[in-house]
Order: sequence, then C-alpha cells, then structure tokens
Amino acid sequence: MALNHCGSFRLAAEQCGVSQPGLSKQIMALEGELGGPLFDRTGRRASLTPLGECFLPYARRAHKELEQARTAIGELLKPDRGEICIAGLHSVNAYLLPALLAIFRQKHPGTQLRLTSLGSERIIKVLLDRLVDVAILMGPVHSPELVSTPLYEEELVVLLPAHHPLARRPSVRLAEVAILPQVVFRDGYAMRTALVQHFRAIGATVDVAVELNTLEAFKEMVRQEVGVAILPLCAVQHLGTDLVIARLEEPSITRRVELVCRKDNYQVPVVAAFTRLVAEHLPTAFARWVHTGPEPWLREASYLAG
Repeated sequence: MALNHCGSFRLAAEQCGVSQPGLSKQIMALEGELGGPLFDRTGRRASLTPLGECFLPYARRAHKELEQARTAIGELLKPDRGEICIAGLHSVNAYLLPALLAIFRQKHPGTQLRLTSLGSERIIKVLLDRLVDVAILMGPVHSPELVSTPLYEEELVVLLPAHHPLARRPSVRLAEVAILPQVVFRDGYAMRTALVQHFRAIGATVDVAVELNTLEAFKEMVRQEVGVAILPLCAVQHLGTDLVIARLEEPSITRRVELVCRKDNYQVPVVAAFTRLVAEHLPTAFARWVHTGPEPWLREASYLAG
C-alpha cells in the first residue's frame, strides 16, 4: 500500500523503514506467490497492474485487521486490562474468593472477572476446553497441559443435626458414619468420587439419600434429617445451633485445594497477576476463616485493598 501511495520504491522503503532492495524482494516474493506482477515498473512511477488493482482492497482489509489484532493483543498484555474467567469450588467461591476479587478489582479496575462454581472434574474439562482461564479445584491434577500450585490441605468433617446421637462426640469413626444415609454431591464432583473411594476402603458403600450441588442445600437437608453429609471444613463454619460438625477418625480425610492454569495462558499478564494474588493470599484466607472466623480475614482483605 505504501508503494501504491508513493509511486516510488525508494520513498516507499523510507516510509516503511526498510531498505529499497529489501522492499523490492518482498514485493517480488508476493508477486511470485500470487502468480503475476502487481506493479508496472516500466515508467518513472511504479503503478498498479490489473492484478495489483484486484489485490489492493484485500491488502487494505488485511492491514486493518492486523492493526486491530495488534491493538487487541496490546490490551491483553496490559496487566490491568482484560477479562478473567475463573472456575472454583463452591466453598471457595462462596466464602474465600469474594474478598480477593474485591482486592484485585481495586488494584486492576480495568479488568472484568467472571466466576462460576463447578465440581473439580468439570472444572478440569472447561479449563482444557479454554472456557475458563484460572481454576481453584480439588487436586491432585495430572495433565501435561496444566500448571498446578498447591494452596492448602483441608480437613473433611461430618455435618449432623444437633440432636443426632453422634453429635454428642467431637469425633467419630468413618465406619460409624458410613452406615447412615448420605447427602452427597452429584456424580462428576471430585468430592463424590473421593467419598466412594474412602467408603470402599473400609468395605462400605455410599447409601445416597439425595444428590445436591449447593452448600446451603446440604445444610438444609441435614437440618431436615434427610441424611448426614461429609463436607470440607471451610463450608461448615459459623453454623446455627441446630447443626454441628464432628471430626472424622479411623481414618481422617483431607482434600488438597490447588490453583490451576493452562501452560499457554499462565504468563498472560492479567492472568499472572490474578494467580499471584490468589497463591499469596488464599491460604491465609482459608486459615483465618476456619480457625478464627471470617472477621479477621475480612479485616486483612480490607487492609490489602486499601
């Protein structure tokens, strides 16, 4: 396009910041690829041939789209710009992430955040399918396409109605719980898979009373004595007087919570900034939440955001 505008290889080369021989070679290579001359070089001024006239509007559109792509990529490479799609565990999204999202938005106000709650097995699929950028899930994760950072180890406990016979004890054996009807996550959730495996290890099967996928529904089902539930410790803090938790023993059960990204997306600046924030502060958020209550964590989050 510069050559068509200038009519001179020398002037066009100066405008493009390349040498005249270099520009000539590029034009000749393009003509060879297209199958004919784009410029008539016989006169004092280089002018378009019929092939060149035909090619020019396509070249203009391609140049415009290339400039738009450069602009879009430039925006993506800014650490305070862009959109991040996050998939997380229900308990993490409900109790721990909101304060971190507020911190991130205050530090990077040009970003847009999208948060969805899913089971870990589903999260891995949407992450590999490029539907989300960052995931917080139940590990371990084994995929050559993903980068995983352990965040914290979380105890699983039994949620019981307050007047249940087992509720009088601070801890119960898994075999005592396995004989009771269970309120469980649906198939496809790592918690459900782990529960089946732990029961099988002690020679028991899961007596499913009802399948759910929301934490508040779990609490209400246990409150209504539909069954008992084995849940992560984070999800059963600050209960009312009608529900209690008991620790599991023989064996005790934990889950590992991990931060996961695709390798090809890990170093996008806005994603990298978000993952650094989560890796640094989510373990603290968890510890504050389960050991001292939400207030200390919310105070710390307010300090970090301020």
